Amino acid sequence: MPSEHHVVKIFKPFSPHILKSEINENIIKKLNDQCDDILKDEKKRKEVNVAESLVGHVQEELNCDLTGHVDFGETLYNLTKCLYAEWVTNGDKNNMHKIEKIKRIAIHSAWYVRQFKNDYNPAHHHKFGSQYSCILFLKVPDSIKPHKNYKYKNKASTEGHTDFMYGAHNTLTQSNFLVCPKVGDLYIFPSFLQHTVYPFYGEGERRSFSANMSLE
Repeated sequence: MPSEHHVVKIFKPFSPHILKSEINENIIKKLNDQCDDILKDEKKRKEVNVAESLVGHVQEELNCDLTGHVDFGETLYNLTKCLYAEWVTNGDKNNMHKIEKIKRIAIHSAWYVRQFKNDYNPAHHHKFGSQYSCILFLKVPDSIKPHKNYKYKNKASTEGHTDFMYGAHNTLTQSNFLVCPKVGDLYIFPSFLQHTVYPFYGEGERRSFSANMSLE
């Protein structure tokens, strides 16, 4: 289970559960430093940049190696296990005995996403042999705010936000869950859950970390 210093919220806007937690500044710095080191090495930067082969219309998507990030890996393991336990408790109690049998987390792939003015990610999912995916926000431009709209002051902002989508909108149902990025916020969700990232129009870099994972 998560250690005492982790504040955990689990949202259930629709059937798939989404976990939110806040990651400490030390881990954020380590990940940003790793990304910056990749950017300094032009050869490696080109080798690990997969932006053109993926769905995203973003400047760079840089594959990364989490070897050595033991503290972050342990955090992902604990929080993902917490999400699984919540799902079992609320909907599949017959599998309660399996929770303690989970011993490790397998991280199948991990990458940094660098987005700038007008970049966006269309609706997509991450289900490529994994059970869970995560998004951790590492840098957020000042222009991305919870309630600030670029053009229409009376409309809620979606600029630079991540939008999770599931099912169809209908009476007493919700089919999307809009998230405003904040540095340190981590979201873990089932890999099949579709999501999109809307463009933003201010200056600066929107940087996030993502990974595909499975509990074993």
